[in-house]
Amino acid sequence: MKFAFLTTLALSLCLAVHPVVAKGKVWTIEARQAKLMQDVNDGQKSKQLTKKQSDRLRSDLADVSRKKKKMKSKNNGAALTEDQKKELEGDLNSISDDIHKYKLEKRAE
Repeated sequence: MKFAFLTTLALSLCLAVHPVVAKGKVWTIEARQAKLMQDVNDGQKSKQLTKKQSDRLRSDLADVSRKKKKMKSKNNGAALTEDQKKELEGDLNSISDDIHKYKLEKRAE
């Protein structure tokens, strides 16, 4: 009994001293584009997104690809700057929000 109490106490102290920090996955812009495209395709297959919504989302993703290509060409093919990455991430966040909004609207019907 005493051993179980001391073990629990020691474990609690260890956790209090070294808190567990959850780290999210680090996504590249290309990986996010691919994931969002997969979400659109899956949403259309499962009838959570209409064809019109899916087509618009795919068009938005294509716009981001063109924008990224244009940004890279302005940098003479060099890597994107942090400001450019933030701008593209904002565009991808907006598309992601639209995907979720459309899916939720479909559930509410």
